[in-house]
Amino acid sequence: MSGSRHFAVVEGRQVLYRRFGEGPAVFVLHGSPQASRAVIAVAEACAARGLCAIAPDTPGAGMSDPLPGERPTSADYARHLHGLADVLGLKRVGLYGFHTGAATACAFAGLFPDRTAAVALEGLPAWTEDERADFTANYLPSFQPSWDGSHMAWLWARMEEQVVFFPWSSPTPGARMRYPVTLKEGVHANCMDLLDAGDSYRAVYQAAFDFRLAEWLPRLAAPALIATTEFDVLREHLERPEMAGRGRAFAGLPEMQAAVADHLGGHPGDAAPPAPDLPDRGFVEVGGETLAWRASTGKGQPVLRLHAAGERSVVPVEADRPVITLDLPGHGDSAEGWAAPIYGLEAWTAPVATALDRLGRDDLTAEGAGIGGHIALALHQQGRARAAHATGPGYGPQPAAGFGSVSLAPEWDGAHLVRAWRIARWEGLYSPWHDRVPAQARTPFETLDPASIHRRAVGLLKAHDRWLAAATLEGQLSAVAPNVR
Repeated sequence: MSGSRHFAVVEGRQVLYRRFGEGPAVFVLHGSPQASRAVIAVAEACAARGLCAIAPDTPGAGMSDPLPGERPTSADYARHLHGLADVLGLKRVGLYGFHTGAATACAFAGLFPDRTAAVALEGLPAWTEDERADFTANYLPSFQPSWDGSHMAWLWARMEEQVVFFPWSSPTPGARMRYPVTLKEGVHANCMDLLDAGDSYRAVYQAAFDFRLAEWLPRLAAPALIATTEFDVLREHLERPEMAGRGRAFAGLPEMQAAVADHLGGHPGDAAPPAPDLPDRGFVEVGGETLAWRASTGKGQPVLRLHAAGERSVVPVEADRPVITLDLPGHGDSAEGWAAPIYGLEAWTAPVATALDRLGRDDLTAEGAGIGGHIALALHQQGRARAAHATGPGYGPQPAAGFGSVSLAPEWDGAHLVRAWRIARWEGLYSPWHDRVPAQARTPFETLDPASIHRRAVGLLKAHDRWLAAATLEGQLSAVAPNVR
């Protein structure tokens, strides 16, 4: 059962959430350092039970803005979730949470008993004071871009280590687990979640480490399922005194997910109304996939702006005319669902044209850089834009001999993360990036600020081999396209 993605704004902060099914509303809260895509299976199980499962990216994770303050608590995250419920028109809701999400769900149920129909808490933590101190001191190092890209190598190793040792920061025989090491695609997905979060990943983790079950469990009034699977790293927490014998263990994930859906379905909250639309951001369906769009208001002729290969759209903070931007197919926030490269200009143009039709955007001027510029010109030639302007050559063409096969698809050792960083840095110094001779030097060169290079590298990784297809097409088409009136 496929879900849809939506944006909401809670107290001025963006929240991304996924929605599955129709019926009584349940919030499905992910663990850290992941985002909502990690709980899709649970959300689908709830939807199959006749529930409307709403899985938000926790503030500071995925595509949701972080909470203010240096050290927000689980209660702060619960209050934010309460605000999201208000924005979405949800009254009494069910709640499921995994690990850090379980701490937030427990706090929500304790703070807002009149809004809580039932809770299912998987891996609810019951830390000892020694564990709390160790995790606070060692588990959450700052994640900051380094000039040489070494933070990318650290990230991959960190995500691999997480399935070998618990805590990951204690590689000792006593901390060794019996999990199989996650396949490269799974490690990559976890890395991308943390890359979206950046250093904000630490805040919700810290809130869960600060969570004290003895203070919250007595406040639970709603029907509660407290459980883990037998192989969960927090399985032993079920035996700790704070649990008071209320927890149970399931053999595996299918049994756990079925029990969650049955528990929440057996204690339903209120039916969820339709998802509200926002006027300035969202997702539009095109041929079974989705494109992310953003818009700003202004006076005068509206303009469509399209980015180059490997980038994502940015809406100007100040605009003298209405602006709409799209993340191109397989790029940025449109990357989810595009599993293969896209070849040929029409294959890039058609989804954009469909998105404009479905958004009701016409009578506009199209502008773009690199591949975005060629799409803009094609839209004008098809009569979908009154004028078009192309800039760039973008970042193509792709390298020939001497570089081998340049791919950003996931590799078992995480080499693609570092490769994206190196490409992004060379792009700031040479055009094209791989022709590193004095004649091709950018003068003056672009900023080498690590944060800027990091943003570009993350954009490349989101697109991975779609970047290759787009950049190659940029090189095959005219390097600089003329204005078209």
